[in-house]
Amino acid sequence: MKWSWVARKREDSKDGLASSDAELAERLKQRNEHAFLSLYHLHRSSVFRFLMHMTGSITAAEELTQEVFVVILEAMYAGTIGQFDPHRGTWEGYLLGIARNLARKERRTLHRLVSLDSILETPESNHLLQKLCEIQVGDVETLLVARSELIALSRAILELPHHYREAVILCSLQEKSYRDTALILQCSEGTVASRMNRAKAILAAKMRRSAPNISEGIQGKEGADVGTAIEANGN
Repeated sequence: MKWSWVARKREDSKDGLASSDAELAERLKQRNEHAFLSLYHLHRSSVFRFLMHMTGSITAAEELTQEVFVVILEAMYAGTIGQFDPHRGTWEGYLLGIARNLARKERRTLHRLVSLDSILETPESNHLLQKLCEIQVGDVETLLVARSELIALSRAILELPHHYREAVILCSLQEKSYRDTALILQCSEGTVASRMNRAKAILAAKMRRSAPNISEGIQGKEGADVGTAIEANGN
């Protein structure tokens, strides 16, 4: 696999960052390895976070993140990288589209016994925990309660139908606009809005059933809304 040179050239790649998606695409067409490293370092975290929330497994997310970039690497060497069009979307959106397809395949072929404990130790989940409960650092009792609530919320998101889960992760957890989410999911903004509304209703119902004490925080001013638990970022 043409992956061994990534670590060796990490420092060198800092000077080779492309200034735009179009420039990066052009350099990848020329099989420029620095361009590939730029792409990897710019978007690896976003791809990993998406896959982590989609699969509920850090191990699966790490494996699939590598697969996403292997797809790009192989396309670069095969001369088929031109399938990406910078006029129709971004590299991040293109990579998340690949990740989306791999996540769907993963869920169909493997039935992992998911433990959320390791996921809850990630910086992303700690940040969500703070947003969810607005707790004070050092308040151990509140932290334990909030962590329990976050586990219930995370499981509820994982149990959503695939197309609803994608919308929630992109719009709420990764703070993408409806427009950007629509480009990634290849649907209309109206469809994204519809999926978000339906996902919120499902999550609110699940949270009321699994943890009645959370329902007060889920109910927003306009009814069954996930409120602070699943912020829609004003979209």
